[in-house]
Amino acid sequence: MYMICILTNERENKMSKLHHTKYKENYKKYILGTIETGINNEPLKTDQEKIKYIFDRFNSEYGFMVERVGKQKAIAEWLSGLALDIEYYYDDIVNLAVKMGSIDPNPSDKLRSKVEQNYWLFMANIIMSFEPKELKQ
Repeated sequence: MYMICILTNERENKMSKLHHTKYKENYKKYILGTIETGINNEPLKTDQEKIKYIFDRFNSEYGFMVERVGKQKAIAEWLSGLALDIEYYYDDIVNLAVKMGSIDPNPSDKLRSKVEQNYWLFMANIIMSFEPKELKQ
């Protein structure tokens, strides 16, 4: 009986892939959690302040590329230049995907490669999902 309880608890504590609505919210919290101060080093306390900061910075630094390549690709390129303090090493990217619940632990080499290669576009998509309506064009 004791062994069964241990095995059951291990199964319940095991991380696994979440529904996309759940893991997208995890990524949003992760991204916003990396932002503490604004352009003038003022503290940013609310999600709305942090979201505004992201889009203000993107538009001033890289907004000109939207017309050339589209918004998602422009944001992905901006992010790949390490505009925000998010993971950028391949192993860390895969570990983040596991932690956020977008993939199961111990992914195959094929899945790892897919996650690594699509990371910047994926993160751009996450950021676009919380863009304020008044900024969308």
